[in-house]
Amino acid sequence: MFEFIYSNERISHVGRYIRKKYQQEKECVPLLWTEHCVECAAPKCYGTCPRYQRRKDGNCVRIAKGIMPVIEDKQLWTKVEFRTWAKLESQLKVSTLTGNQYAQAYTFITWLGYFFDRLARWIPVYNVSKFIYDGWFSYRQKYINYLIRNSKKQERLSLYGMVQNKDQQLTLLIDVKSPSKLLFREAVNIPLGKTIFSVPIPAYEDKDTLFFINIHPANAEQHVILAFEQLQLVPTDITQGKKIKCVIWDLDNTLWKGVLIEDKQVKPKQEFVDLIKHLDSCGIINSIVSKNNQEEVNAKLREFGIDDYFVFKKVNWDPKSINISKTIRQMNINPNTIVFVDDNPFERNEVSLVHPSLTCIDPSEMMEFSKCKRFNVVVTEDSKSRRNTYKMLESLKIEEEAWDGDIDDFLKSCNIKVQLSTPTEDNIMRCYELLQRTNQLNSSGRRLSLDEVCDIVASVDHDSYVLNSSDKFGDYGIVGFMIVEKKEDGAHITDFVISCRVANKKIEPSVVNCLADKYGGHVYFHYKKTSLNGPMFKTVEELGMEQPSENEQYVVYRHVYKEHYPAIVEIQDRTKWL
Repeated sequence: MFEFIYSNERISHVGRYIRKKYQQEKECVPLLWTEHCVECAAPKCYGTCPRYQRRKDGNCVRIAKGIMPVIEDKQLWTKVEFRTWAKLESQLKVSTLTGNQYAQAYTFITWLGYFFDRLARWIPVYNVSKFIYDGWFSYRQKYINYLIRNSKKQERLSLYGMVQNKDQQLTLLIDVKSPSKLLFREAVNIPLGKTIFSVPIPAYEDKDTLFFINIHPANAEQHVILAFEQLQLVPTDITQGKKIKCVIWDLDNTLWKGVLIEDKQVKPKQEFVDLIKHLDSCGIINSIVSKNNQEEVNAKLREFGIDDYFVFKKVNWDPKSINISKTIRQMNINPNTIVFVDDNPFERNEVSLVHPSLTCIDPSEMMEFSKCKRFNVVVTEDSKSRRNTYKMLESLKIEEEAWDGDIDDFLKSCNIKVQLSTPTEDNIMRCYELLQRTNQLNSSGRRLSLDEVCDIVASVDHDSYVLNSSDKFGDYGIVGFMIVEKKEDGAHITDFVISCRVANKKIEPSVVNCLADKYGGHVYFHYKKTSLNGPMFKTVEELGMEQPSENEQYVVYRHVYKEHYPAIVEIQDRTKWL
């Protein structure tokens, strides 16, 4: 719901468009978006702030001309022109209405608001009209609260947005706040054109505390115009999303029946044991976070014959969100590719408040959930051995955390080697898998099809590279794939994907520097920022690349070979003689 009452433009029969838009929705969370200020201290600031501009109800105009309804192609859109420091804000609710209830409430609130607006304008006495406006403002939220008093509360919510940007590229910040502090923040990149985004939002619920959700430009000084077709909270469909890379298991009353510290004869749930083995064979990693005694847990897992199937186990009495944060950092994977299985709603909520994009699920739902397409991953020979490579990474992390000295010296002590080779029929599926699975360490963000990969590998206008990596802890197999397009001005690295298993080892800049030497002293590096691939930009920063050009699709950087770049990684280029 958007606040149209203070808009400079009106649309007749707006209720008809509202009903058409929402009555087919199954469930919607009734938010009412209004205009506010990121620096707001209203009404005290009205007398001192040079940006104060009086709205007809006495409050400050932050959205130029108000939040305006716009009809385009027989669809209701909402035009929002953010002034400096402007934001959209709503009370955060976690209960839902049916689409029909939502549409009726929206229509009723909108038309009743117009009535009070006309009544307030008809009475010229400011204090009286202000009393009417303030009373209306209070009533509409009470009405929403009344409608949802017996509604179903949601454990998983996402802010779904559909926005048209014809103005300028920007980043929007989505915040959740209590009256005293910021609780959650997520950034969404909004390029020119139409953008659809879905951001998981923690389902805060406390009868004694008001929570607010805000959306505003990251640059508070930026003046920008956006048109929203939708901006609403909806129940999250956990079957939709990124492919699953890791399942983190609780133990008591989850992986096994009973509580270990109370009953030493706990028995495993066989369906989960079978599932763990199946996930492992597909290259999906299994881990553990449990409040228990580590020695007792290890003994029980050995007794069940499944101890070897888990990596990065966290068995202690720390909050589970802290342990899961450690696992995420050690594995270097995004929370939106992780599932946490726990029978305790309190524990699931505690984790989801810290990692809202992580899927938290009750054990009773896990078997059915594991059949969805998020678990339908490409299986290669590398996938089947993925657990072993993560065990090597686990050994590396243990030694790294114990290292007392310069990190570059530690990396040198690891004897890191990277072998470059030409893709073959035997490993091209692994190259395709990397392009599909890799999010954070993906320079272009492109999801090439298998046919497109095969065509590029066979093209005389491109060079393609497979990256194998090893160190003193073992052989990680194929960890990366690169595409280099040969142009008149030089070689262009159009795609570079590398596994998170070998991140932060300076492999990426070392390989790019090696290719600059190979292609005559310099190479161009294409980078397209996505919501996830910030870590890949570290390659640009590490090498101090210059930016010669930019377009709507990507930024092109130029790297000149550095002869004295630190020799931390040994590069073996086998493509020279293949």
